[in-house]
Amino acid sequence: MKQQLKLFAASLALAFAGQAYAVGPTVTPDLILYTGGGAEQNNVFETIAKSLFTPGTIDYYTDQADNSKGRSFRAVYGKLAAAAGSLPAGSNVLIVYRSLGGVFANGIGPLVRGQTLPYYRVIGNATLISAGGNPSYRITNTGLTDPKAPDIGLANQELALFTGLNLPSGVSPVTAAELGHVTSQPLYAVVNGIAVTNNLAEQRPNGFSKAEIAAILSGGIQDWSQLRNATDTGNLPAGPVVVIDRNFGSGAKAAANQYFLNNPGGAAFGGTVEPINISGDLGDPVNYGEYTVRTEPSAGNVPSVLDGVFAKGKRAIGILGLENIPTGANHWQFTSIDGASVGTTTFNKAQAISGRYDYFYQASVNTRKNAVNGQRYHQSGTAWGSVTTAFINKALDPAVITTVPGTILDPITFPETGNAALDAFRAKGTRFGNSTAPLQLVE
Repeated sequence: MKQQLKLFAASLALAFAGQAYAVGPTVTPDLILYTGGGAEQNNVFETIAKSLFTPGTIDYYTDQADNSKGRSFRAVYGKLAAAAGSLPAGSNVLIVYRSLGGVFANGIGPLVRGQTLPYYRVIGNATLISAGGNPSYRITNTGLTDPKAPDIGLANQELALFTGLNLPSGVSPVTAAELGHVTSQPLYAVVNGIAVTNNLAEQRPNGFSKAEIAAILSGGIQDWSQLRNATDTGNLPAGPVVVIDRNFGSGAKAAANQYFLNNPGGAAFGGTVEPINISGDLGDPVNYGEYTVRTEPSAGNVPSVLDGVFAKGKRAIGILGLENIPTGANHWQFTSIDGASVGTTTFNKAQAISGRYDYFYQASVNTRKNAVNGQRYHQSGTAWGSVTTAFINKALDPAVITTVPGTILDPITFPETGNAALDAFRAKGTRFGNSTAPLQLVE
């Protein structure tokens, strides 16, 4: 009996010890930080946020009914590893991220203009999925929201690129005066990619030229038989082209528009090409029995849609960043562009580092430097301002961001440190903060 009591006491102690590591959605946080940006940076956001907390004290939240990681919403809740202003180490801090609709809709427009976003309510509104897992909790009722303007905006493009067709419909571009309200800190470079279904990759193992992808994205190629096969002995088998595109306002879409279509970079001399989905989607987005252009509001949707096209026996090409790596269960991979590659099912940074593969642009982290529409702004010395500063510092820490696939270091923002492991992530070229400029080698 005594032995049973000892075992019971030991198991109870372990249970309480385990519970001490998680904050849980019934505990009111000492501070909530609201962030916004694009879905291409979901993993980067999560990596930065969790680096602020003591390992083992972190809960992760999703809005996905299947309990998978959030495609358009994530939250990280933990205990601060170090003091931040008046908040001592061990304080409970909740950091939420909204990405549905792209960078501009979440990380730029609302931040610059002090507009609110419908963040899902976390406290008192979450169901346990897996203690200590990732995610740990699922939002119970997605109808419960807390309208807040983002405190921090993550962008996988320079802010100035969001003009013209890169803006969501009906949204005006950010003015110089509005940009004056924002402090923009350049970050790492985001490596972009073109994903193809495996059946298309088998027919084109050497990838596509930049001109071919431009023709596909602009609607000039609508049947795969318009392209030659890998051995150049004939055309690909006939069949409708399926394009899995992104919405305007997405950083990945803006990157593709600029890189392949010179839009808006060539606007001054009429050298731009319009993407095919400028007037909306086309074709058959269910069975893909005809030429189809399907626009997705989140990068998180693209992998499953590519798998769905493959399951129908069709061939597709899609816009997707290298943060998203296929698993063994997926039926798509990344393709090479003009013979340059950063991997098919893993991220291989070598040709991006050398500049041989130049489809990447510099990200930024943005905060308000004065009050806009009554929203709070980055004030040093306040608890909120100190946590914001800590978040930015982690975003600038190579040891943090290089753990996420699809990121490399810009040589201007991250000069050589003498740390060989981190210096290996430094690109030899930069666009000096201008996405419309060519990549310039500096080493």
